[in-house]
Amino acid sequence: MTDTRPKPPTGLQGAGRRLWRAIVGDLAPGLELDARELALLDAACRQADAVGVLERAVKRDGTMVRGASGQRRLNGAVPEIRQGRIALARLLGEVDLAGEQAPGTAASRRGRRAADVRWAEHTARKAARG
Repeated sequence: MTDTRPKPPTGLQGAGRRLWRAIVGDLAPGLELDARELALLDAACRQADAVGVLERAVKRDGTMVRGASGQRRLNGAVPEIRQGRIALARLLGEVDLAGEQAPGTAASRRGRRAADVRWAEHTARKAARG
């Protein structure tokens, strides 16, 4: 039996390669990522690498650094790490790891699930009234 899981794209560094292997390795049997999801996963892995570079810079230089006038200021990498983590979460949220194959964005799928819950509650109340 051959391994049909996609290989990590070239150019990924440590964090990106680990993320790729973790996600692809944890796919349910028979579940495959389509081209859109593979592209999103590639972008997420590259974002993970970028966050890793920034985290190493903060570890090396510290959270506070000297500004041009010698004043202490927040290392510019700190807010970039936060933004990078948000971007990473959004990218991963778009990858259908559950095999739902539901169209739309992660937000639209959450909205659809919320509407389903509301509808189920409505029909349950209606049935309880008789």
